[in-house]
Amino acid sequence: MPLPRVTAVVVNWNGGDMLAECLASLFAQTWTELEILVVDNGSKDDSIAKVQARWGDRLVLIRNAKNEGFARANNQAFAAATGEWVFLLNNDAVAAPDAIERLMAFVQDRPDVGTLACRINRFEEPNVFDSTGLLLYPDGVCRPRGWQEKDLGQYDRAEMVLAPHGAACAYRKATIDDVGGFDEPYFCYLEDFDFGMRAQLLGWKCWYVPDSRIRHHKSVTAGNYSKFKAYHVERNRIWNAIKLLPRMILVMSPLFTLNRYLMQGYAAATHTGLSAEFMKEYSKLQLAWILLRAYTAALWRLPRMLRERHRLSKRRKISTREWYDLISRYKLDAIELALKF
Repeated sequence: MPLPRVTAVVVNWNGGDMLAECLASLFAQTWTELEILVVDNGSKDDSIAKVQARWGDRLVLIRNAKNEGFARANNQAFAAATGEWVFLLNNDAVAAPDAIERLMAFVQDRPDVGTLACRINRFEEPNVFDSTGLLLYPDGVCRPRGWQEKDLGQYDRAEMVLAPHGAACAYRKATIDDVGGFDEPYFCYLEDFDFGMRAQLLGWKCWYVPDSRIRHHKSVTAGNYSKFKAYHVERNRIWNAIKLLPRMILVMSPLFTLNRYLMQGYAAATHTGLSAEFMKEYSKLQLAWILLRAYTAALWRLPRMLRERHRLSKRRKISTREWYDLISRYKLDAIELALKF
């Protein structure tokens, strides 16, 4: 039986030397049926010139005149990919030489698996997890499973998860065609969860494969506490809630959001968690302005997101009970969300 072809996709925006490091890890893969595709989002640095000089025609390159965002750039790659599977890798991440081979070996006899999550550890601290899949808070926010935990063997077992982290994951091309790719208005952040959850609703399973190892620099491009990230996460989580939550949880989601805000306020006041780090750099007025902009932008596209919810509900292949079970099984706790760095 011939090996399935894999297209590895890297989206780049001013990646600097990290892009070359990322691509070197892909060219070192033991999986031989591999196409490597880079989408550049209008970079102003010399990162593309450097990798072209090093690898030349061995790269498939799509160049955008401006930053089209992570979602659209990946959709461009999906359309151009020739592989049966698409492997996404952030330009600030590196893959172990057998990372793709491990994924393909795992999925060989699992035709119902549409998405695969990798074992992602922090680049600077290889014994600390960055992600082993995604968890959902019931207002549309998500966070990586295992984030910032020390690696003590607790995630050594392959298991089903809700969705993979977009920093390093694999999608079956048939799943991409079925789901319809990333939702481009998201631009960046949480679009990976949106895709993974839509895949679940359409009957595609997601597995975490611990032997597929990745090391990731966290939030290098936009920053971990940036206003840009805060705005997009808050806006996009509203769209996630509208599109992806069961009816009763959607009705209750404003209460979950209020609880999250209270917990994040407590975290800021007690100097713990990401909220405290954010408030070191930005004032309460700036935070209020970010929230106002996020809610305004989310509501502007409310009719479209409601149409997407209706369209997805007509195609949904899992039962309502299974839908609620997914939310319950992979629920993120508000205390962990607010207090964890």
